[in-house]
Amino acid sequence: MKRFPALHTISAFLRILAVVIGIAAIAGFIAVIAKVLPVYNQNLPLIGAAILLGGAFYVLMLWAMAEGILVILAIEENTRKTTKEG
Repeated sequence: MKRFPALHTISAFLRILAVVIGIAAIAGFIAVIAKVLPVYNQNLPLIGAAILLGGAFYVLMLWAMAEGILVILAIEENTRKTTKEG
């Protein structure tokens, strides 16, 4: 049985949230670009790029937080195993 199940759950939730945000950012980008094609507006490509870059940054930060939690849990587990052996 894994220790700290709440942290494993939070890590999984952050990964799922990162995927959902990534999909939403891509959908937002596609929606803005689809609006650009029929009626060209100079600001819409910039807005689309901002949506895509902002979404990518947010996805990266969420994924990094999830991985950070897992790294801390792995360090705790390895430290516990080391102290039991020695």
